[in-house]
Amino acid sequence: MDEPLAIINSFAFCGAHGCEYCHECYADHRLTNNHQIMDQLCAAFPDLTEDHFLDRQPISYVFDKAVARASGKEPEYECKEHHILDCSTCFDWPALAVEDMKRQAQSKSAKVIAVDITREEKLQYLYSMGVDLPLTTRLPDDAIEKKFRSAIDASQSFATLNAKPPFDPSILPPWSKTTCKTTLLKTVSRGNFEEAFANIRARREGKESAWPLFENTFMDARQTIMGLADGIDNGVNTALIQDKDTKCAICIRVVEVRMLNEETPVMVVLCRRGTRNAPAFETIQWAQELMSNEQSTLLKVTATPEEQKFLIAVLNMNARRLSPAYSVKRTSSGSEATFALSFLLPLGPINQKDIGKLTHHTGCVVCGKKTVSKCSRCLSMEYCGVECQRIHWKEHKPTCNSLRGGEWVQFTFSVQPSEMRLAAARGEKISTVTWNNMSRATRDNMKIDHCDDEPALPPNMHSQAPFLIKMQRGLWGFMPPIMIYDRTRSIQVYLCHDVDLEGHEKTMAQMHTGQKGQKIYRWAKRTGDDKLSVCLNKAPPQDPQW
Repeated sequence: MDEPLAIINSFAFCGAHGCEYCHECYADHRLTNNHQIMDQLCAAFPDLTEDHFLDRQPISYVFDKAVARASGKEPEYECKEHHILDCSTCFDWPALAVEDMKRQAQSKSAKVIAVDITREEKLQYLYSMGVDLPLTTRLPDDAIEKKFRSAIDASQSFATLNAKPPFDPSILPPWSKTTCKTTLLKTVSRGNFEEAFANIRARREGKESAWPLFENTFMDARQTIMGLADGIDNGVNTALIQDKDTKCAICIRVVEVRMLNEETPVMVVLCRRGTRNAPAFETIQWAQELMSNEQSTLLKVTATPEEQKFLIAVLNMNARRLSPAYSVKRTSSGSEATFALSFLLPLGPINQKDIGKLTHHTGCVVCGKKTVSKCSRCLSMEYCGVECQRIHWKEHKPTCNSLRGGEWVQFTFSVQPSEMRLAAARGEKISTVTWNNMSRATRDNMKIDHCDDEPALPPNMHSQAPFLIKMQRGLWGFMPPIMIYDRTRSIQVYLCHDVDLEGHEKTMAQMHTGQKGQKIYRWAKRTGDDKLSVCLNKAPPQDPQW
């Protein structure tokens, strides 16, 4: 029996899945559809022939944006967004086909994997990484893309590694079980105190992890990379990363593992994406070769389509950084001829300093454009105009109310806690080490101060604008110093009883309102070289992302 057919704005798709090309329905409607858009295809690609257009990226899963409307024997389709039959905006197949072909050509020339990641998906990825931007943000697409790329690099700690492009892994020493002190799995594992504490609490509640699989894309991607490392430890260097419904998959082979330093391995990989709705003969051939070889073992990893897209984004970013001179040996059969060459670094939680940078943007809080006004009630939010201020009011209202009518208290701060200043006066040697629960306990993420260092006043990075601070009391002593810092650690100072007794007492009186009586969040303004004005008696409507 013939498979059902869906005709949407004159284009044919399989009626079961809404795909031009479908493995399950054994259908390929591109030849028929191309005749309707041949003029547009030829205009966009004058050097290509009709045979080339048969190999274009198929349009897939149109039922995600189309809904059937019963009318006679054959259903008609309207778009979900506008509820218009055969909507020329949502179902603009010529424009979509041309756009997909251009993207396909760019990915082939750049030797990366073609993937389409929407703005909404990037915001969701950022959220899973700890960078909380509202889905309604009007920041331009290029700003969202920049934050997404920066977040990936922060999770890879790329800026702190000696891996500047063009990157040639062949100059690095190889990893091996015999030369390294521990397994590759342990070497790629990354975490911080916050995650460790969360997992301890989860296990006390009888849960395996604080982050169940398939609920957080970033955590899932980290688990997948750890799974690849565990495979290498057990002699398996090939993997099929596939979703439960087998809609899409990534074929991947770890070619070699190098060491950037004692803690950072580089897994060099060849990879290719295959989807159920697009022909990928190379990936099929690659998998068949592995399965027919009795000596080969294929690691199978279950990953959502969203996680696969995220991993491809990471692989594409790193692929562009490889030196053109660097190459690896591919299979003699040619099944890896079109596979992209890239590398994977360990992924870990983004530290609070980088999160602060990624969640902070100059300009209008809504769209990022140049500001011309502030909220007249609290003076804490800046806008490009009335429209953005009106759009943002519902979100800003709780914060605005929390600041309005608050008591602003001026403090005099010290750049060192009292213990260090007293030790320096007595000629003693004492140092302090501070780090955040969101950071790994490595030297790069620690702030080490010595009592004999020349203390310098922190620069004023906020000018006259209000900014959020965390005020955290020391753990010991009758009148412990209170550490004050912002999200980017552009300022880290101390409120000490021997410098500002009144300010210290007023702040200690507010500590009971904060988490476990140890820390509170407040709005502050820099009012002098060693002065802060703090809205002390009013907290933000909720603890900020830190």
